Formats: sequence, C-alpha cells, structure tokens
Amino acid sequence: MLRWCRPTVRALDVYGSNPVRVSICGPCTHPSREASLKDLTIPKALAEPPPVADPAQAAFTTLSGFLSQKNTFPSRNKPSLDTIRALYCFVKAQGQLRLFSPKQFTELISLFGTLSLPDSRNGLIYLSKLAPLVTVKNDNKEHWDFLIEIARDKQKTSKMKLNGTDGFWLMRALLTKVVLADGETILAPNGSRERALSEATKHYLRIWRHAYDVDIHLPLIQKWFDLGTPKDTVTLVDRLCRVLELHVYPSSRLIEVLWRLILRNTLPLVPALKARILSMVNTRLSQEFFNSRQEHKDKKQRNPFHTPSAPVMPQEPPNQALGTPDLSNALGTALFPTYAPPGSRHTTPEIDQWAAEQARQAFAPGVAQDVRWGNLLLLAIHQAERLNMPALPPPTEETETPSPDALEHAELLSDWRPVLTLSALESTTSGQARLAPSTRDSVQDIVRPLWRTWKAGDDDLRPLNETTSRPILASFFRLAAKVVDGPLTDACSRFCIKHDLFRRTTYAAEGAATSWADLNAAYLLAVAACRGVGWQTAFEETQISGNRDEVLTTLFFHYVLTDLRIAHQVYTYAEQRGYQLRHRPVHAMGLALAKPGTWQLAVPLLERPGMSRQLKEELLIAILRVFQEERRQHVQPALAKILGDTLWKLYEHTAPPSRFKYPIRFFFSIMIASEHPARAITVVEAIHRNAPPTFFTTRLFLRLMRTLVRYRYLHLTHRVHRLVSTDPADAPAAADFRRKLTLSLARAGAYRAAQRAHTFGHQSAPTYRTPREAMARAVRFNTRSPSSKHTLPIVSILNRAPTHPPTIRYAATLLVRAHRISAARGVLKRSLPHLDSQTLTAIGNTIIDSLLRRHLLRNGRLVRHMKRTQEHLERTYGFKPDRVTINIMICGFLRWRGVLDSLKIRALFDHMVRCGYPASEQWRQPTSESAGPHNVDVPFGTSAASLKVNMPAVDEKIVFERHVRPMYKMFVKAFHARGDKAAARTVLGILKEEEVGALRIRQEQNRAQIEMVRRNNRKGKQRG
Repeated sequence: MLRWCRPTVRALDVYGSNPVRVSICGPCTHPSREASLKDLTIPKALAEPPPVADPAQAAFTTLSGFLSQKNTFPSRNKPSLDTIRALYCFVKAQGQLRLFSPKQFTELISLFGTLSLPDSRNGLIYLSKLAPLVTVKNDNKEHWDFLIEIARDKQKTSKMKLNGTDGFWLMRALLTKVVLADGETILAPNGSRERALSEATKHYLRIWRHAYDVDIHLPLIQKWFDLGTPKDTVTLVDRLCRVLELHVYPSSRLIEVLWRLILRNTLPLVPALKARILSMVNTRLSQEFFNSRQEHKDKKQRNPFHTPSAPVMPQEPPNQALGTPDLSNALGTALFPTYAPPGSRHTTPEIDQWAAEQARQAFAPGVAQDVRWGNLLLLAIHQAERLNMPALPPPTEETETPSPDALEHAELLSDWRPVLTLSALESTTSGQARLAPSTRDSVQDIVRPLWRTWKAGDDDLRPLNETTSRPILASFFRLAAKVVDGPLTDACSRFCIKHDLFRRTTYAAEGAATSWADLNAAYLLAVAACRGVGWQTAFEETQISGNRDEVLTTLFFHYVLTDLRIAHQVYTYAEQRGYQLRHRPVHAMGLALAKPGTWQLAVPLLERPGMSRQLKEELLIAILRVFQEERRQHVQPALAKILGDTLWKLYEHTAPPSRFKYPIRFFFSIMIASEHPARAITVVEAIHRNAPPTFFTTRLFLRLMRTLVRYRYLHLTHRVHRLVSTDPADAPAAADFRRKLTLSLARAGAYRAAQRAHTFGHQSAPTYRTPREAMARAVRFNTRSPSSKHTLPIVSILNRAPTHPPTIRYAATLLVRAHRISAARGVLKRSLPHLDSQTLTAIGNTIIDSLLRRHLLRNGRLVRHMKRTQEHLERTYGFKPDRVTINIMICGFLRWRGVLDSLKIRALFDHMVRCGYPASEQWRQPTSESAGPHNVDVPFGTSAASLKVNMPAVDEKIVFERHVRPMYKMFVKAFHARGDKAAARTVLGILKEEEVGALRIRQEQNRAQIEMVRRNNRKGKQRG
C-alpha cells in the first residue's frame, strides 16, 4: 500500500526536491513532437522526484496528480496557471492526450473557465474547486481560447462527449466571440458571430432545465438583449419566458432583464411577443404556481434551522403607515416574489391575498391584450428609476390604443391601475410641497379622472377594502395638496366620512393600525394647502376622532422626510402642548439634523425621556462624527454637558463598539475645552475599564494631558497618568508620557504635581531619567523662575548630552531665567557646532527676552541694550533674527512711554501692516500723502515717513498664533495704557477678524487631511 501512495505524496509535496526543468517548442496550437523537458520550470507542488523514462508520461503524471487532488485548501507553494498550461501543451505535443480521462478534461476546462471570470461567484455550481490552488500572474487575462481548444481536444480524443459542465464553460467562451468589430452594426451579417451564438445556444439548451443558478441563464440572455436584433429579441422573449415559467422564485437579475425589455425604446415589442410575455404572466398566476409558492413557504417554515428574524425594536409600531408604494410592491410580488427592492416592508397574508386577487383581475384572459400590457407596463415603470431607464417607451404604429369602455371596465374591477398610478405620481413629485404651475394642470388631469373611476368602482362593482382604501385615499389627499385641488379634497373627504374611514379601527395587518392616522395627516396637508393656512391652524381646527398624538406623529414624520424646518416646528409645538410623539420619527429627525450647521438642534433630543439606548447611541455618534469631520475645537458648554452626560449613561458599564472609537475619542478634547474636564476624564475612566486595550492609545492620553495643561486643569492630569498602560511592552511609551507630563507641569508652574509625576512608579520599576528631567529636578521643578543656586548643576548635567539641541536649549533657558546670562552664553559658545539655525535663533531670542525682565532697564536704555545684544549675538554666534525677535523688540519699544505716545504707536502699527502683517480692507484708510510704493492704505492712515523704525529684515512666513496674536495684543495693551480707546478697539477688531479667518483655515486644512487619510484607506482596501 505504501508503495502505491508514495508517488502521489511526492508529487504534491511542497517541501520536496528541487524543481524540474521542462520546456516546450512552439505554442500549443502547433504541437511539435520534438519538444523536450529541459527548460520549463515546474514548482515543487507539481514536481515528482523519481525519474521517468518517458517525458510525456512524466508531464501527464504530474498534471494528473494535480487534477486528482481532493484537498482544496490553498498551499503556500501554489503552481502557476502558465505551468499547468505548459504541461498540457507538452502532453498534447507528444500526442498523449488519450491518457487523460473525461473527468480530467472537465477539471481542466472548469479550471481555466473559473479563472477567466472577472468575478467568481461562490454559488455557481460549475466553478472549479482547484482554482484556489493556482497562482495567476495576470488577473485580467482571459483563457477562453485555450478553453475552447481543450474542449475540442476532448471531443477528438476517443470520441468523448461533452457533459453539462463542459457545455456551460464552452457557452461562456463562445459568447466572448459574439462581439461587434469597429464600425460594424448589429444588423450587418457576420457568419462567425452567428455561428458562435448558435453553438453557444445549443450548449445552453442542454443545461438550462437542470440548474437554478442565474449565472447559467443570464450570460446568454443578456447577450441576446444587447444584440437587440428582431431575431435575437424573439429568441430572448421565448427563452426568458420559459425560465420564468420554470422557476417559482426567479432571480431579481432575470426580472431586471424583463423590465429593460419592456421599457426599451430602441426596439419596441410586436403584439406577438407581448402576447408571449402575457402568457407567461398568466402561467405564474395559475393555481399550480400558487401551490408551489405555498409549498416553498411551508417548507421554509418547517425547516428547524430557519429562525425568523426578530424586529429591531418590537416595543414600537412602525413609523410609516402602509402606503401606495407598499401596495405597489405587493402587486409586483404577486407576479415575481423578488420584485420588491431590498429593505422593503414585508407584507402580511391579508395584503398578499389582496394583491394576488388584483393581479388575477388585471391579467384575466377576458381583459383586452392592450389593457393587460398596459398593466404590466405600469409595473415596469416602477422599476425604471432603479434601472436608470426612461419611464415610458415611445408609442409605435403597432401599439393599439385600448378602447375607453374596455379600459374603464378593467379599472372598475381592479385597484391595479389606481395603485400603481398613484404610487408613480407620488414618487415623481416626492420632495415637493407644491408643484409648479406648469406641471400642476397635467397632474390634475390624471388624478381627477382616476379618482372618479376608482370611486365609482368602490361604490358599485366591488366591496370596500378598508386596509387598502385608506392608503389610496391618503395618496389622493397628498396629491391634492400638491396641486392645490380643493374640489378633489372635498370629494375625498365626503367619501371618507361616508365610509367612516377617518375613525380608528383595529387591524392585524402591519401598518394598517396607523393607516387611519396617515389618512388624517394627509387630509390636514390637503386642507392647509387648499385653504391657504398653516399646518398648525389646520390641526387645531380639524376635528379628529381618535388619538391626536398619532396624527401629529404621522404629520411630523411626513415633514421629516420633506422639510426639516417645519418638522422641527412640529416637534417644538408637540413639546410645548404636551403631545407625545413616538421616538422613531424623532430619532429620524435627529439623524437628519446631525449635519454641519444644524447639529445644535439635534443635541437636545438626547435628553428625551423614554428613548431607547440604540436610538440614543445612533444619534450621539452621528453628532460626534460631525465634530470629527469639522475638526471642531470646542462647543457651547451647555451642549457639551448634554453630550457628555449621554456618553456617561451609555458607557458607564458597557464598552462602546469599536466602530465608534474615533468619534468618541475625538470628543474628549472638545469636552475639556468646553468647560467639562471632570466629566470627560470620568467617561474616559469608565470606558477604559470596560473596553479592550486597543480602544485607547498612549498618544490619545498624551493629547488629553496637553489639553488639560493648556486649559489649566492641572489637578486632573494625574488621573490620565494612571490610565497609561503599565505593560512592559508599552514601557517606552509610558516613560515618554511621564517625561512629557513632568516637563509640562513644571512649565505650567505646578511644581508639586510635576514632582509627583516625576517619581510616579519609580520605586517599583526604576526607569531612565533624561537630562532634561534631571535639570528640572535640580531646580526643584521651578522652571519658570529658578534660583541661581539650584541651576549650578545644570552645566554638569548637560555634559550627559552635549550634542542634543533640545537639551542644550532647555539648559540655556533655565540659566537665562535664573539671570545667569554669562553661563547661558558659555553654554551657547561651547555647543555652537552642534546647533542648527532654528535652535540658535530660539536661544538668542530667550537671551534678548530676558532683558525685558530686568527692572533696572527701562525706556531708551532698555531699547538700546536689546539692540546691542542682538547685534552681539549676530556678530559672535551667527544669530539670525526671526519674527519672534521682532515681537520682542516691539515689546521693548512699547515700554518707552516717554518717547512713543499714542500717535507714534499708531504709526508703528501702520508700519507693521506695511511690512505684511494682516488687516482686511474694511479696516484700512488712505494715507495723507500721495500714492507710492510705500504709501498703501493702513488702519490709521499714517504716512510711511512719520516714524523711522529699524527692524530686522525677515523672510519667514507669518503665522497667526505665533506672530500676529502676540503682537496685536501688545498694541491693544499699549493703547489702553495711553488712554487711546478708539485705537485699541480698532486693533482688537482686526485681531478678532483674523482669528476667525485663521480658525477657518485650520479647519479646512484638518478636513483636507482627514479626506486624504480616507482616500488612502480606500485605495488600500481596493489593493487588498
């Protein structure tokens, strides 16, 4: 037994011996018997180590071993499709195709056919199970020609017959030959195309009855439809009708071909083809088909593994009442169970029975053919928008207009045409409260005759069905409101009163329990439109026999779908008057309002009592996503409190889903900036207890810490520090967080908090302390104004990192703040070779800025000393001033009160505006001198010669937060100190305007960055 198993195992061993070199001479279509096995590389997965005397026998054994695999789990060393093709060609070139069995031929045909499909559907029964075991180098390459060659070889070899699998793949391959050449028309004769289509049809006719899969029927049916010739259309209608007569539950993709065929404008159907389609419809409406559908439903219900899906929220009835779109879907489902689009409401047995009865009446054999075709055309029109096709095909000479008597008689007997026509009109006019006068008359000409015919039928020929009559009458009322038709409104109202339809009754059908409320709400809309009053007046003046809360809820939901502004008015009215609106419509309004510009109106809805957890969570996340997209920095404190309290109630004991991670995390910084830091940290702690470790990152905690320090909530930073992971794998990130927290607290003046953060966890797990931490510890974490005594160890500590620019800058800053300017210059001199220009400029600015803190330097002496220090730094150390240097120099100028009065400060501000600092046109005024290159419009209108200021020339870009805001605040303070209130208000107005502009620019940049990240993520998913 082992001797027989060993060759197969070796042939499939991915860790076998070295690859075997094989080659073929010439393509497979021109076999050469002189081919050798020298140069073709066969992977280890196909190689068989034992040498074989006959090369053709070796190639066949290798390929046969691959085709006979029973384990279809993909291996790591998969053979390429080119290798399999080369092996087959080599065996064919040696004339050894007789070695292959019929099953092996079928496996090859199925493999190359599967790998030629652009999208291999898992449900197709003819897909090859060996396809996952093959490596395809070019995904876009098709192998249909080679597949046809294999099929022909199979027929030639020992007279083998093609089975159903071979026929399907051969049909798919032949259909690729049915194409139009450049400049060729469909009607032009083409023998090769016709032969390929005829042969593909023969293979299809052998298998069409034996398989239910739509991918077996659709390729050829779609090809007939695309060709569109009269001959192909006849074949298409016949074959499509046969398939639809065969299968009880046909695929929706086949039904779409039928609708496209009916609505196609290029080649209308002749009466004979219409009769064939109508015959198919009658077959589907027969009792035999009805029994088959019932058996399918009963079998599905008896299946022990079938569990009906539970409603999402069974505690509330559906928001929207039964309407004409639902009735239209029920009528279409009576013919084709897959007619309704995905997500449509499931009808009840009562509605299904009504729809089946209406379908039998609409397509009864006694009804004229043109009337029946018109009924089917109305059904197709409802799918036109989804199929992106025109709603009405053009009339043709062959189309006979049905007689008025036949049409009227058919409409009196059935609700088919009224329901479909009303549904189509409402769909066409959706979103319009009033129609334009140009279209109002045309719609009115359709609705009024339709009302008279439907009313006469209900009065005379058929009993009134209240379940379906209420949606139909509500549709009439809504259309009457859009066309402002008072007589139609009065007629429908009298009909409702006569049959007591305005009164609420109990129904078992889904949606019928709220149909009376929908009917009353539609009547209110019509009354308000025809009388020229508002919805509130119509609601208060109209007598409603029943629960007014339900009517107002239905009216509210109507406006949620059409006009959010009025919907919010209805909600406010209901809250003030004590009406109880259901939560689902309110939730729908909240989701619609959760957009930029209107999200403020959705926040109070979170406080609505009785709203379920799921509805609150969806609304909250929708609002937080707006903040994330807008990159907001803060919101109103009252709104932030509502959002924070909702977060706490939702996730106090439960972790949020991972898909909500990013909007929730982004909102924490907004809560801190909006005066609710304690609630933000409390929510973070609650989620941290319940959520997985991946929900939070050290980077997020670092951002929260910096936000707390920025807004001076220093007492909360230790709570964030406790949340940082203590896992040894995250030790570097935790140490970095502790270091940055220590230095941030020291810089903010919280010396004791900085000391606690510095020693946090040091006793249990001693960690490395950076030189900057050692310097902060040396000065007792008083980095703002350290004493000279405590800064003595700084120079020795700096020797631990003498080439690190940030550490050098930190040491120089501490020495300057301790008034040890000489020591700072010594540090600068020793570290000069290791400093870049940016760090050198920062240290120089620190030295110049220290002169402002010396009490002995004032007025002109201060200005002259600052100027000399700047020149000394430039001359000795290569210092290059920047715009921060300009701000420091201006601060010194503004302290010279004896020389710089209010007029000169105005001139100085105008000079800075001339140098490029921002001020919009509304704040500028012309100068007193003539126009010139230096005399531009400035805020105070001073001339360029009124003040001579020697400022350093800087080419650096002006940044609002770093350069503009500090300078303008200094000017505002200087004007106030000199009593010039008007000038101070002018500069303050410019500052506020530029602050708004800078915020807008920052938000746009953040949105562009988020969009770029999303675009990159989408590209990554597509490549994956």
